Amino acid sequence: MGFWFKWVMREAGVEPEDQMGRLRTLYCLRHTSIMFRLLYGQGIDMLTLARNARTSVQMIERFYASALDGEMNVAMLQSRRTSKS
Repeated sequence: MGFWFKWVMREAGVEPEDQMGRLRTLYCLRHTSIMFRLLYGQGIDMLTLARNARTSVQMIERFYASALDGEMNVAMLQSRRTSKS
């Protein structure tokens, strides 16, 4: 899998190291998927996310949500939820 991950990064023009000089690995995709869900997952709660990621809410808050600030997703917080039919 590591070979294919490196191949896809090379084909996509993604640098093998991030902005901090750390080597990108398949495990980095875990962080990316959790962060995307925190930023763009409409209506998902932390417990559901934690259970799906096989971790705890505390770990998500400590390692992932700590990178977020209070101004992110303001529109989602201020919007009204629509009822499901």
